[in-house]
Amino acid sequence: MNRKVPLPGVAFSKIASENVMAPLVAVVSGELTANVTGMPMGSARAAGKISDVWLSVANCGDDDTNDLKAQVNVKINGTTCLGTQPYISYVSGETGSQQKTTKVTGDSNIQQAALASTNTFSPGDVFSYDLALTRVASPTVEMANLTITVEFEPDEG
Repeated sequence: MNRKVPLPGVAFSKIASENVMAPLVAVVSGELTANVTGMPMGSARAAGKISDVWLSVANCGDDDTNDLKAQVNVKINGTTCLGTQPYISYVSGETGSQQKTTKVTGDSNIQQAALASTNTFSPGDVFSYDLALTRVASPTVEMANLTITVEFEPDEG
């Protein structure tokens, strides 16, 4: 049976645009060589809550002698929204210079984010991040091309 269903009209598009909350994505292009604090990501256009925070790197680096790790803290108006901060780390002996993510389980030596109760926000609130990098002066290959993704859910009130 072939039913004809009308396409949603302009009113639907307006309602959807008011409630759809695209994720924020921060990109640290190139090699990661220093800590970064208070980097702005954007602001909220509506009330809601953070539903997930995850990281990806195009290159996890390579250092078989010392620790090499990128850890991120996401903040709302300067207050963390994370109970557990996500990180990506190189593991000695693994294939170096590979892509890794905290979005899915299975990558070695990663930690996924756990949200805190401070993950709610209001219109105009500002999102920022801190990057804590653990490394020595010159790993064999630097970590590179980090993306930080913050996903949202609209306020149900």
